[in-house]
Amino acid sequence: MSLREIRITRVTPVGPAPTYNVTMRAPLHNYFVNDLLTANSHSVCYGVLAYRTAYLKAHYPAHFWAAVLTSELNDSDKVARYIERARAQGVEILPPDVNISEHGFTATEGRIRFGLMAIKGIGEATVDAILEAREQSGPFRSLFDFTERLDPKALNRRVLESLVKSGALDGLPGTRAQKFAAIEAALEHGLQAHRDAVAGQVSLFDTLAADSDQPPETELPRVPDWTAKESLAGEKATLGFYLTGHPLAGFREALAARKSLSYAQLAGQPSGDTVSMGGVISDFTVKNTKKGDRFAVFSLEDETGSIEVIAWPETFRRLGEQVTDGVAVLVTGRLEIEDGKATRIVAEAAEPLEGLRERHAKSVMLRFAADALDTAQLEKLREVLDRHRGERPLIFALSLPNGVEARLRAHHTFSVRPSPALVEELQAGFPGCTVVLQ
Repeated sequence: MSLREIRITRVTPVGPAPTYNVTMRAPLHNYFVNDLLTANSHSVCYGVLAYRTAYLKAHYPAHFWAAVLTSELNDSDKVARYIERARAQGVEILPPDVNISEHGFTATEGRIRFGLMAIKGIGEATVDAILEAREQSGPFRSLFDFTERLDPKALNRRVLESLVKSGALDGLPGTRAQKFAAIEAALEHGLQAHRDAVAGQVSLFDTLAADSDQPPETELPRVPDWTAKESLAGEKATLGFYLTGHPLAGFREALAARKSLSYAQLAGQPSGDTVSMGGVISDFTVKNTKKGDRFAVFSLEDETGSIEVIAWPETFRRLGEQVTDGVAVLVTGRLEIEDGKATRIVAEAAEPLEGLRERHAKSVMLRFAADALDTAQLEKLREVLDRHRGERPLIFALSLPNGVEARLRAHHTFSVRPSPALVEELQAGFPGCTVVLQ
């Protein structure tokens, strides 16, 4: 860089133009960089903006990240990335809520409320209608109240599905499964209410509702609630990431035992190393080589990021149906690093995380208080073990009254096959039993 004082020799008027400046004391107004005249005031402006931005990020992180997230509403990948950064800074992300959320992300008491416009499948017209109805008549009281108060033009099945799956209707009565099953009835209810309003009809129920704080409710269908896996899958589909949990949360101990690395840790490994990473499969695609052999390419995502995985024909044949969209797996393979960033894992093996600890357990230890196993309990325990015969040794760890733990290795005829079903049956039938997979 070459710096030297300059002297203005001529000024040519070119008409008015919008600009900004910061007053600088002579003779430091300008300088040359690579033969280009540069205003010092520009550098000062950038410096001031950078300082203010850093100050906000350090002292008002919820407001800072809410603004950043709102600026990227339409890019779910960036939203997911920035939410992880906000969480890393200790900022809690609250789920969307039709009774609280605004268009964009909003900061509230050091936390960030998810914006309605960031939900996939929700347009601006729908969000405007939600906020207008909420402002006019207060919070929504039920799914049917919601569809009744919104213009039918702003609602359709896809919109309601996205609102249910994202958790934006969790504050209303009923489970996600119940509200999802009631979508068609709720839409018809809202459409009929709109027709009645247009026709100027007032029913007996409308008259009664006018004298009550609560509108007449339409009963939600009785259906089984969604599993945690189904709920998380819905959040992933509508928000672009898992908000209320993560499919890997229940497998952290098993992954640690298998020396699994997170995506964030991969960048610190040498290219070409064999690594293991646990994650959820997405974008699973089967392709053909020039010879016609089938291979698979997919994304493997954990709580810190995602990486491309390729399973060449020989590996793909071994994996069979163990790898497909939505399955949580442990992938082992050769790591490829480019420009300091982990870009791909060439898979050598993969196995589902469900039952991982059980499949790799070398023995099963059952911890009991010594006086907890009477004759009836022992007979009941024998029946459970008979249903899970296998090749893994069974060890009893009995806590004696004096505080000593006595360990007894059961006869080989009582060896078992570790499985989630065995663990579940033991924990349900023997509340005082602790199952240790070694």
